[in-house]
Amino acid sequence: MPESVRQDLPATEHIAFRTSADQFLVIREAAELIGWTVNDYVLSAALDRAERDLYEHAAAQEPPPDPTAATPYVALVTAMTS
Repeated sequence: MPESVRQDLPATEHIAFRTSADQFLVIREAAELIGWTVNDYVLSAALDRAERDLYEHAAAQEPPPDPTAATPYVALVTAMTS
């Protein structure tokens, strides 16, 4: 089970949602394929997606690199050849 779904942490919140029979079947079969419960499978998938979305949002908020600034490698090579 991925580290994101830690069983040693107490569950304090509850999320519930409805699925169609076909959706549930697909999720259940995928969970069974890797030996997980449906709850663990869905929680892992939701956490993976949440972590990716948070990372991408944070990356988008960073200012773009200065195009005129030399990378450390370029600066080192330039200094060595001067």
